[in-house]
Amino acid sequence: MNILKMQIPLLLLILSICVSTSVAQTQQMATRMAAANALLQSQKWDEAVKAYEAITVDEPNNGLAWFQLAWARHGLGQYQAALDALQKPLQLSKGTPREAAVLYASATMYAGMKDMEKAFEWLNKTLATRASQLQGLKNDPNFVGLRGDRRFKELSEAGAKAAKVCMNIPEYRGFDFWVGDWNVVGQAGQQLGTNKVVVLADGCIVEENWESAGGGVGKSFNFYNPTTKKWHQSYMDNTGGNWMMDGELRDGVLRYEGTIYSPTGKVLVHMTFYNMGPDKVRQTAETSTDDGKTWTSVWDGMYVRKK
Repeated sequence: MNILKMQIPLLLLILSICVSTSVAQTQQMATRMAAANALLQSQKWDEAVKAYEAITVDEPNNGLAWFQLAWARHGLGQYQAALDALQKPLQLSKGTPREAAVLYASATMYAGMKDMEKAFEWLNKTLATRASQLQGLKNDPNFVGLRGDRRFKELSEAGAKAAKVCMNIPEYRGFDFWVGDWNVVGQAGQQLGTNKVVVLADGCIVEENWESAGGGVGKSFNFYNPTTKKWHQSYMDNTGGNWMMDGELRDGVLRYEGTIYSPTGKVLVHMTFYNMGPDKVRQTAETSTDDGKTWTSVWDGMYVRKK
């Protein structure tokens, strides 16, 4: 008799029970959170506080439950207790996109306590995250008591500006020289097509809308990656071609490198944009079918801004 063969079904059974239990517990906690959230939405502050407190006992690292508990206590005017509840999400959200919301909530509690200096201190901490949390500050009724202070106006204006990150950080604006409505001509002056390049999403995306003289069309999204410090382009045309490239912008020249994927295969590509002044941009491209050993020029066009 093979003892191992006998043990395997038993192990599988135990594993199945453990997984089922874990799934059931997860579903139960989700149900409890949904019920607590409903109480909060209905402004049933006392009941919401009790519901969230029970959840935090069972799940001490549930940052959202602690955060919502703070707002339930805020509804009761228990501002210091709300600040106490925010300590856990402050710890858990450090350095994450959620941190700004917790910092802003802390400022709200201090405003409720009428501690203006602390409220401004935490609003400035919120602003330092460069998040969009302060864009609605001037209309937030929780900060009515701060509106007469000049710092409030300054923070409101800075918050509105911070909400549009891509419009106010120079790196995101580097490719603006390509934005415009263009005629595109070849080196001999022949019409190659037209291209309308616009900015989307508060300046975070540079979108290309290409139409060739021969009837081809294509679109690309271009954006700056703040982590890699490079620009990225994803282009798709009506032949099924897909261009995926990354590159660096230096001294008015953006040099992309990547790959063209098409129904017939893939090739390497270099594409370069030259800022030739306010009304002209030159674009060149070369491809390689031998893994970069040799390169062939496939495009050389001049963008001329439409009058």
